[in-house]
Amino acid sequence: MCPIFHRITVVALTALAFPGPLFGQATPITTSDFSGTWTMDRTRSESAAQEQPAGDIVVTIVQTPAALTVETIRNGTKDIAIYPIGERPSDPNEVSGKRRAYWDGSVLVDEGSVDINGQTIAFREGRTPSVDGAEMIVETTLKVEHGYELKGAQTVVTGKNVYVRRP
Repeated sequence: MCPIFHRITVVALTALAFPGPLFGQATPITTSDFSGTWTMDRTRSESAAQEQPAGDIVVTIVQTPAALTVETIRNGTKDIAIYPIGERPSDPNEVSGKRRAYWDGSVLVDEGSVDINGQTIAFREGRTPSVDGAEMIVETTLKVEHGYELKGAQTVVTGKNVYVRRP
């Protein structure tokens, strides 16, 4: 066997057997700074395709090690939410409705609940940055806590929105 081919094969097998940094590569970044002002790209966001489409949405984020503050301006109405950043819950797949934020790998997750037309809706937003930090993908899960009595009614919905960082 050619020595170079053998060396390449050993490196490839090692990479498969031990996924992780090789040859001094930097370890993956598990936290990003989302602080700044972001505008929803309506052409690439699912919220823009709703039955009653959302108007312009601008999100301003202040992120510290202890808290995530999200100010959202939608159709001229401002909403501010503050989430304490803590440890990842033991079951991160359950949408709890408890106001909190945590890191799930490189995704910054915030959760809480709101009342809409008398219904309690729990939500989870997972924020993922683009490689260059110019965009933020927000995957949202909404869960109706109680009150839907209609047979076959969907109680969990998901959607993805794309935000562009303002200079």
